[in-house]
Amino acid sequence: MSRFDGKLVLLVGGYSGIGVAAAERLAGEGASLVLLGRQEEKLKATLAKLPGAGHEIVVADAAFAEQLQPAVQIGRKRGGYSAAVVCAGSHEVRPISVLNRDVIARSFEANVTTALLSTAAFAKAAAKDGGSVVWLSSVAALRGTATFAAYSAAKGALISAARVAAIELASRRIRVNVIAAGVVETAMSESWLAMLNEEQKAALRHRHLLGIGQPADLAGVIAFLLSDDARWMTGSVLTADGGLSAQ
Repeated sequence: MSRFDGKLVLLVGGYSGIGVAAAERLAGEGASLVLLGRQEEKLKATLAKLPGAGHEIVVADAAFAEQLQPAVQIGRKRGGYSAAVVCAGSHEVRPISVLNRDVIARSFEANVTTALLSTAAFAKAAAKDGGSVVWLSSVAALRGTATFAAYSAAKGALISAARVAAIELASRRIRVNVIAAGVVETAMSESWLAMLNEEQKAALRHRHLLGIGQPADLAGVIAFLLSDDARWMTGSVLTADGGLSAQ
């Protein structure tokens, strides 16, 4: 498929596990990527994997609007972004009894602030005929899991905010949708999975009826939502969790 030929895509979190898979999928379908993240060497490593041409990197922290300005300038210079993906995020596991302001603030900054500010930057440099934005949420926003309070709250906020963004940006033909993902094998998930014993890990795998996800599983869903195949979807939450929330 070549659904993104001639399209410029902003990808925030360009070296996360899901971000890399999404970049490879979109570039493979013809997109030119602007990869944004805080670590230059990791961005360059992703860049080296991409097929096609016209890819760029922007070293920035998406939680700060002023750092997103180079990405805005690139978009305007190159005729406007047709799509954006926000894969940036963090996941700290803490019981409510030991939560503190810093943990809560970090969770909202990494998961919510980055999505809102990245989308604002995208809108400033979007193509004249509109575009599509995808945010990565989690089924943790839809079901209770012990020790996930700050993370679940932030991922739930993404779902609420996406509905508002969809309404505000509809007049410009910009769509905003959210993926509620199950557990995917990435460096971020490995950090908290390491805290589980073997029995707990087995139970988690069992609850994912189709198995634990791979980054490529979400990359396909991202590509669908960004494409014209989903042109009548906005403000939606699409669950991709291997059957976890079906139980």
